[in-house]
Amino acid sequence: MKHLFLQISETNAISNLVNYGVLGIFAIIMIAIIYFMGKQFFALHKKNETRLKEIEDQLLKYVAEDRTTLLETVNSNNHVIENNTALMKKLLNLVERLEKNN
Repeated sequence: MKHLFLQISETNAISNLVNYGVLGIFAIIMIAIIYFMGKQFFALHKKNETRLKEIEDQLLKYVAEDRTTLLETVNSNNHVIENNTALMKKLLNLVERLEKNN
């Protein structure tokens, strides 16, 4: 039995499996199914890796754009707060002068 499997070459492996009858044919069918399913799995895996990379790149781009927009908004709000603070100081000075005049 041990010598039989050592003598099988790649070219006559199918004919040797067929010699086992139904079991050999079943083995050939299973090998073919496993081969084609594996091929499809690896193709799908490659496609998913590519799509995942695209989504990751889009996410990084979105995060960078969002960060830039948020920083611009914060800087704009800081300017508004500074303007409001200056106007409040002027208003306070005006109120103090009006109180002194009365």
